[in-house]
Amino acid sequence: MSAHPDPRPIGMFDSGEGGLTVLKRARDLYPGENYLYAADSGHFPYGSRSLSQVREFFLSFLDFFLSHNVKAIVIACNTATAAALEIAQEISPVPVIGVIQPGVVDAIHASKSGVIGILSTEATYQAGVYPNALKALNPQIKSIAHPCPILVTMVESGQTSGPQVENRVRQCTHSLLSHNADTVILGCTHFPHMEHIFRKVINGRAVIIDPGLSTARLLPSILGPLNTTGEGSMAFYTTGDPKFALHIARILWPDLAEEPRQLLWEKTSLKTLT
Repeated sequence: MSAHPDPRPIGMFDSGEGGLTVLKRARDLYPGENYLYAADSGHFPYGSRSLSQVREFFLSFLDFFLSHNVKAIVIACNTATAAALEIAQEISPVPVIGVIQPGVVDAIHASKSGVIGILSTEATYQAGVYPNALKALNPQIKSIAHPCPILVTMVESGQTSGPQVENRVRQCTHSLLSHNADTVILGCTHFPHMEHIFRKVINGRAVIIDPGLSTARLLPSILGPLNTTGEGSMAFYTTGDPKFALHIARILWPDLAEEPRQLLWEKTSLKTLT
């Protein structure tokens, strides 16, 4: 590793604007870094798609990131991490980092009872990646997983607070808390946009783990020194409607200045609309 920060950007990927939680965590920690965020909003939601289809989508984005000379790629999407992390790490010349393992490590450290709850999309739930990762690190851990795709849809529509959101969060966390989980993993990068609601509903009964924050904290150990001062750049791309993406992004992140640029799918490759 170099003793000086590498000026190349860090690529971050999600199926939509939810992954901005991971980007914001990273920018708060390393504001002098350059970032390239890409959202496949044109194929949203990933949680209802097959892992093989999600894998194909991400591999096209891998080519896109590499063409922009990134120094690393963070898959800021649990479903895409489950689908594509292993193959991406095998073929990429730069580090590819998923959000699942860092969150699992922090959850195990946080849990005193050994009972850990997981909220996720349907695809992540069906893949069993969180229970498997927890068991691999500590076979004594008891995990309770629950899919809650409605929360993803709410976030992507800019709905992150209010009575309806609170009721949904209460429904989603009920089975975890009723099984005495003392730690809850927010296993979708959209969910931390509602973290204040989760904290209100859980009311101290469990520690909340944001794998995006866990991942952001891990970056220097993988990439070496990162810029913690100054102001870096950010580029924002979407395969969806840039105006709608900006509208939602600024609801989720009010002081976000960057405007999204349009990415177009051409069969299995991506083209920037200039």
